[in-house]
Amino acid sequence: MRLQTKLVLGYAGFVLALGVLGAWSARTLSQMSAVSGHIIAENYDSVVAAQDMKESLERQDSAALFDLLGQSDRARRQVAEHRGRFDAALAAAAANITEPGEREVVEAIRQGRDEYYKRFDLFSQISGDRTTVYFQSLEPQFNDVRAASDRLLRLNQEAMRLKADAAAHIARRWFFVTLALAVVLMAAGVLIELSLSRSIVGPVGQLTAATVRLASGDLDTPAVPVRSADEIGTLALSFNRMADRLRELRRSDMGKLLVAQQTTEAVIDSLFDPVIVVDADGRVTRVNPAAERLFGARADAIGKPIDAVTRDSRIAQSVDDVLRSQAPAASEDAAATLPWAVDGARRAFRIRSTPMKDVDDRLVGVVTLLEDITHLSEVSRLKSEFIAAASHELRTPLTSVQMGIHLLLEGAPESLDERQRDILQVCREDTTRLDRLMRELLDLSKIESGAVTPQIAPIRPATLLNEAVNPLRLQVEAKGVRLEVDAPPDLPHVAVDRGQIERVIGNLVTNAMRATPGGGTIAVAAEARGDQVAVSVTDTGAGIPREYLSTIFEPFIQVPHAVGGGAGLGLTISRRIIEGHGGRLSVQSEPGRGSTFSFTIPLASTRQDS
Repeated sequence: MRLQTKLVLGYAGFVLALGVLGAWSARTLSQMSAVSGHIIAENYDSVVAAQDMKESLERQDSAALFDLLGQSDRARRQVAEHRGRFDAALAAAAANITEPGEREVVEAIRQGRDEYYKRFDLFSQISGDRTTVYFQSLEPQFNDVRAASDRLLRLNQEAMRLKADAAAHIARRWFFVTLALAVVLMAAGVLIELSLSRSIVGPVGQLTAATVRLASGDLDTPAVPVRSADEIGTLALSFNRMADRLRELRRSDMGKLLVAQQTTEAVIDSLFDPVIVVDADGRVTRVNPAAERLFGARADAIGKPIDAVTRDSRIAQSVDDVLRSQAPAASEDAAATLPWAVDGARRAFRIRSTPMKDVDDRLVGVVTLLEDITHLSEVSRLKSEFIAAASHELRTPLTSVQMGIHLLLEGAPESLDERQRDILQVCREDTTRLDRLMRELLDLSKIESGAVTPQIAPIRPATLLNEAVNPLRLQVEAKGVRLEVDAPPDLPHVAVDRGQIERVIGNLVTNAMRATPGGGTIAVAAEARGDQVAVSVTDTGAGIPREYLSTIFEPFIQVPHAVGGGAGLGLTISRRIIEGHGGRLSVQSEPGRGSTFSFTIPLASTRQDS
């Protein structure tokens, strides 16, 4: 049986008795209402007016303190506002004089007000140190007016008390009659309580006792027994669940979490670089002072979408990528550099976005840091310009040296002995290597400076891989290494600069050929991966030591004991090319088991959508 049914059956006998008692009480309340209305009509408005005058007077005194502290504009606004309020309240009190002596008190307030206004205006016009004037003239007058307002308040409150006593006298007159009816109802209530105590009061008592223990901090309170399926049973079950949840919260130490949150907010505000925090819906929840210099005041940014605050699609896209992938997003390539004017100076920022997750690994927001890389960008620009200039200037004399060595070796070989020919041959190889190094340095500086713009066009991955690998097939197979290409013809088109990506694939295959002994295998493969295509070059060569994996893409890095032939710039150039396409080049390797270089390139449809 539901609790509602039990209560309806138990209290059905009270309906008639309550009707009688209600009719009798209505007559009594009617008389009481007349007295209460009399009190409100004559005294309540004056009480409210007195309180309003006190509040407005205190606000004007606060304005004087603001004026002392140098906030004159704020003081004038506050005085103008609260003088109007004080005058309105005084007018209301003057229009509702109902008690003996009240008129004299109102007149005293009016005179005190006029004197206070005069002293305040004089105080505002004084220049220099006005502290003495405030404490000797303005504050005493303020206290006098406030005291008069208090007298008006007490006068009306006392009148209300006397009228309330009259109402109490009327109430006592009907007390005994109402008491008789109440006794009858109480007797019936006792009988009903005895009949319902076992089914209702018992479980409620247990629940109450458990609630009191829980409220006192005893989280180890035993679970309340659930003996019925009615509302009391449901309430007991919910209470037990709540107690379990409270115990979990206690174990999580919410105090420490609060301190950690405050510490985190302080750290964010102290950062020199701009920081923007958004929630899981992409709306800004916090910006630090450095970000306010870029995007405006914090109050104007809170609660708005990230794209509306930053007005830059790259920042919004970075946040959206993290919200979708729930993984950090940061790019080191030049295309990810965000130029921005700050205080009239041109600055460069790098976008770094990181997801925020709770203890249950649920995404709660994203933190975006705009790393100021102005100095690094300037150093990189100067470096690229120097490398480009040096490479260009050295190519002319180097070409002359190469031509001279070639003429010496080919023009009059009979005039050279064997030692001289060996020396010239070494010189030819060194100048050739130096020429290749300068060309690669020049290419790298052009890519890093943005002088080389990818000529994007759609192409099938299978076509791209085969045309990049076929020119190297004879050279690879001549070494006794098997070259395999696995590119399904139905892979969707990719949007790339064909020449640049072929150069990357050729460089990775050439490196794999140098590292793979005869009888080994080089596998070039492509597969779809979301909105990108992943290309991998895997060899069965010597592999790369673990300590070199983190620096393998840096300029001039060469693995010890590896077969030479390059200047150490091939992987650096390849990485810059892939990053310029919006992809990522990575490596996995174990010594003795070979290496796998992988990179991603966007689908043509993805680039068109963006």
